[in-house]
Amino acid sequence: MTGHLARLAFLLLALAPAAFSAVYYVDSYNGLDNNTGLSPSAAWMTLGRVRQARLFPGDYVLLVRGGIWYEQLIVNASGSDGAPVAFAAYGPGTAMPVIDGTTVNVPQQSALVTVSSRSWVTIDGIEIRNSVRDGFMVYNAANVALRNCAVHGHQFNGVIVFDSSNVTVANCELYGNSLNTAASYAGISIDGDNNTPVGFGILGNRIHDNVGGQGWNGANGICLGHTGSNIPTLSGVEIRGNQIYNNGNPSQNQAGRGISGSFNGDVTIVDNTVYRNASAGVYLGDVGLSPVIDIAQNVFYDNALRQFGGYTTASATASQNLLLVDDPTITAMGAEVGGLGPWTIEQNTFVYTTNTTDPYRGFIRINNPEQDALLISNFNTFYSAGPKRWIDSGDVVLTFAQWQAAGYDGNSANPR
Repeated sequence: MTGHLARLAFLLLALAPAAFSAVYYVDSYNGLDNNTGLSPSAAWMTLGRVRQARLFPGDYVLLVRGGIWYEQLIVNASGSDGAPVAFAAYGPGTAMPVIDGTTVNVPQQSALVTVSSRSWVTIDGIEIRNSVRDGFMVYNAANVALRNCAVHGHQFNGVIVFDSSNVTVANCELYGNSLNTAASYAGISIDGDNNTPVGFGILGNRIHDNVGGQGWNGANGICLGHTGSNIPTLSGVEIRGNQIYNNGNPSQNQAGRGISGSFNGDVTIVDNTVYRNASAGVYLGDVGLSPVIDIAQNVFYDNALRQFGGYTTASATASQNLLLVDDPTITAMGAEVGGLGPWTIEQNTFVYTTNTTDPYRGFIRINNPEQDALLISNFNTFYSAGPKRWIDSGDVVLTFAQWQAAGYDGNSANPR
């Protein structure tokens, strides 16, 4: 019996941090930093006081609804699996607590809200706005979740994830970011420095009206990796159930993509609605890069240059997507594909309800001669008010009969 009691006591001690988690309250109007912080009536006042606190796995920091803090939130603690350190809201009403960077000097390599070298952290139900740099930064961290937040008005990225793994952005609204038009930023940017971070979920968000600089990679809703040297390998990227729209620089023609990326690794893009972005809905990869791409069950609508596409030395699949264009003033190619790895385009529906004089529009456009032999396209349906055309790597425009004679879409339909 003595041995049994000793083992039971050890088990209780092991569970003690989760069992006795603390809840701290912060009230920007009625709190005082010399309070205990352990009840709404004894709330702290500032985020600086939160930073001084010793937080343990399972602890909560609750910000009062309707409160506004003109200061940085620097997360200084880590949680554990099943017991994250969590920042959330309390109090009546639906207004989010607000962290506002209007008067805040945010240092370099930092953001208005920063999680650096920490793990198991959750930010839930907070508005993060108006930073002179990035809104929310995850740097050299792991197992971080941003949920049910509003992230907007930032000069740089709304969210930047760098050299970090197992990061989730879910059910948030990210808009009006990348306001600095001298460079390229995004609503959400996932990047690294020639390393192999893994596990990213971008799930159920609204990502829209991010402005950005000039060029094809300006003002992306979501940007994976970067151009230049030290391209990262990003493994296990899942982009699912988002609305991604109106991203792009209105002063620069066709600058800004819904989802863009120059990276190695793999990405799954499923069940999103991607529309009216200034350049592509989705365009991934580049010469010499080898992302594995899966684009499935999405709706693409009136993206100005192309609906989806990319360039990879690995492989890419696009299946069961709906591509709808009803604006005759935009190029709005369907799929534009290339690279030294095979593309497979199957069971998609292409619908063009208006004619156009744009010479580049086509249902499918092939970018390089190698892809002519690699492309597998079949079981698709192509509707068009005109022109009905497909374009090979030599910019030769083909009719449906010529396209089929070239070996594509033998089991597809082109209804009149």
